[in-house]
Amino acid sequence: MLKEIENVKMNGMPYYSDDRWVSPLNFDPETRPETTSKQIYIHDVTLRDGEQTTGLNWTEDERIRIAVALDRLGVQRIEVGMPIVSPDIVKACQDLSQMGLKSELVAFCRARKDDIDYALESQVKHVIVEHAVNPYTNFYGYSVDDQKLLERVISTIDYATSKGLSVTFMGWDVTRAPLDYVLGIYRQVVEKVPVSSVVYTDSFGVATPNAISRVIREMKSSFDCPVEFHLHNEFGMAMGAVTSAIFAGVDGIHSSINGLGERTGNVATEEVIAASELLLNVPTGTDRTYIDEITKLVSDITSIPIPTNKPVTGTKLFWLESGVVVQAKERMEQAGIGAAMSPYLPHLVGREDIKIVVGGSSGKDTMAYFLDKFGIPRKDDFDLAAALQACKDLSREKRRNLTDDEVRAILEAEAAR
Repeated sequence: MLKEIENVKMNGMPYYSDDRWVSPLNFDPETRPETTSKQIYIHDVTLRDGEQTTGLNWTEDERIRIAVALDRLGVQRIEVGMPIVSPDIVKACQDLSQMGLKSELVAFCRARKDDIDYALESQVKHVIVEHAVNPYTNFYGYSVDDQKLLERVISTIDYATSKGLSVTFMGWDVTRAPLDYVLGIYRQVVEKVPVSSVVYTDSFGVATPNAISRVIREMKSSFDCPVEFHLHNEFGMAMGAVTSAIFAGVDGIHSSINGLGERTGNVATEEVIAASELLLNVPTGTDRTYIDEITKLVSDITSIPIPTNKPVTGTKLFWLESGVVVQAKERMEQAGIGAAMSPYLPHLVGREDIKIVVGGSSGKDTMAYFLDKFGIPRKDDFDLAAALQACKDLSREKRRNLTDDEVRAILEAEAAR
């Protein structure tokens, strides 16, 4: 156990453990409101919104493989697709419905009865009914006024529930409409037809995290049913908005593996899980250790690489090169701090151990580490500085990190002098 510094509590605190160390501010009463969610569920949209990534279309087999993997991850809901779009989607939904998955299968439908009929054919038990809730989008884009909007949504939900389906109502393009207007439309829907949940959607990623916090609080106080949040990442604020939604008491988050989706994509499922559980201690009901496997599966299927520095799953996320960082890591680990130079250890998200690599910013502690790793005897006159300089020179020449074999060769050559 870590020997604590006087007046700076660590052991047993919500922000610290043997394999995780995040900010105490996340749990400070001044930061963390009483409305903070006790837990959230993941509504994964990889197979529907993710498929709207330009150039991407799932085959029937791929849709099933990813759905099975999502079930293994433990997401509460899987949005399998929009059945009216393709017979392949209907067939995949039918096959998945017979597989006894723990995750709930959801079909995405417009506010149209024929969309509901296709969902019924696909054998799902839950549908999303969506429609724009923005007066300008509806009037100029679809020639629909408020009365027609409500007629469409209410009649479609009424039809779906009469057929035994559970319905989630999702308005889209709502963040570009006034909040009072949006809440008014939602309120009329919820009052007139039964819905299992409602979704607030930032379709174009244009609301700040502070704005989302306000909206989710308003919706939680306005509706008795669960409130969910669906968003895109146009300004790189998606995860910030998600944490704000959690602080405001959101029930569910819509997300996709590897952040697939239109334009900048949806918020990434793996990031939502890691941030919710590791930053905020808010459970998601998922198996974090399966994150690495499922994200690689989706990357392989789509041929869309995961950026090496991507949060949670980037290849080089747990690589350490800087000599100063390696030195601090070694010394802090000796003191009992496991997550010294990262907020959490890799195994928490199914990753391999932290890897120390050699490059242009390496230091003498790195050389000492590799001498021990390779079991190379260190003579009294071994010149760490010379070995380090040789490694730096080669790394800069090749413009990359050195391989273990390259480092070993340099250290052995120096040891033989």
